[in-house]
Amino acid sequence: MAASMAKLCRPVFALRGLVLFRPLGGHRSKRYWTGFAAGGLFGGWAARTWWEERAKYLAQEEEEEARTEVHSELHLTLYQYKTCPFCSKVRAFLDYHNLPYNLVEVNPVMRKEISFSTYRKVPIVLTHGTVNLQLNDSAFISSVLKSYIISSEKDMEKIASYYPEVESTDARGKALMTRSNKYHVMRAEGPVLPDDVIKTEVEWRKWVDDHLVHLIAPNVYRTPKEALASFDYIVREGKFGRWEGLVAKYVGAAAMYLISKRLKKRHHMRDDVRQDLYSAVNKWIVAVGKKRPFLGGEHPNLADLEVFGVLRVMEGLQAFGDVLTHTKLGLWYEHMHAAIEAGDGAQWNGFERT
Repeated sequence: MAASMAKLCRPVFALRGLVLFRPLGGHRSKRYWTGFAAGGLFGGWAARTWWEERAKYLAQEEEEEARTEVHSELHLTLYQYKTCPFCSKVRAFLDYHNLPYNLVEVNPVMRKEISFSTYRKVPIVLTHGTVNLQLNDSAFISSVLKSYIISSEKDMEKIASYYPEVESTDARGKALMTRSNKYHVMRAEGPVLPDDVIKTEVEWRKWVDDHLVHLIAPNVYRTPKEALASFDYIVREGKFGRWEGLVAKYVGAAAMYLISKRLKKRHHMRDDVRQDLYSAVNKWIVAVGKKRPFLGGEHPNLADLEVFGVLRVMEGLQAFGDVLTHTKLGLWYEHMHAAIEAGDGAQWNGFERT
């Protein structure tokens, strides 16, 4: 408060400069005129500084108001497991774009928190407002929300309709429902991005889901020791009861160690699964290149956010430390951490600064 009052009173202080530099007595000597001139200069400098700081303050206020206005109608709830790579992708998107959301950690055993949903996986995002929608699938969630952010017509239901459900099959031939166009952002307004830029973002987003995410489990559960350390982290960060946590830590670690071996074969990984992880990370860093901080250029695109989200779930584990040691991931990863923590995407709509 004192600092604010001081700023407001600076014009008064500027005028007082005429008096502060005036010598005692009424004789108008050279000293008098020197003091008068010095006071004028001081007053002018103080006034100019005050106006400059006031302009900066008003600009900051306008920026904050713009951020609030853009997302004021968007109220979200994210249901997640903190250590789930798909959930981490969505959190990276929400935090980077500075979107307000409530976070609900789901108990992975009972899953009572998502009892309202027939879709029993996470992440799930609920939108609240004029239209209440349930968004499933991490890529679909990010694409819909990004399309909403850059659209002047804030109709979430209409935007979601651009991604119709289609029946598909997974790698094992199992039927599943997915979203058509889920890796595309609907850019009906504003400058159109070059086709190669859009194509690159879409291809790398698919690569994250089709390849990168499948490397995580075989690497974090690679050995019994690593599996136990991973489940210690999962139990610590997740929502478990006391006995659930103990069972999950030891029984889950043993089970996932065995499952990781099956996953390694299913995804045709080498005996040393670390080499596949290093190769994937190096491929990504080559794509980003040396002349730009992100694949998206000066600002992260959706592929940047999704690669970061997947890799982030390994932080604090041996696998992540090995990746930092044997690849050149570190600089890009630091840039991503900084951009997400600062919520830089709140000022960036994918075309130009808002």
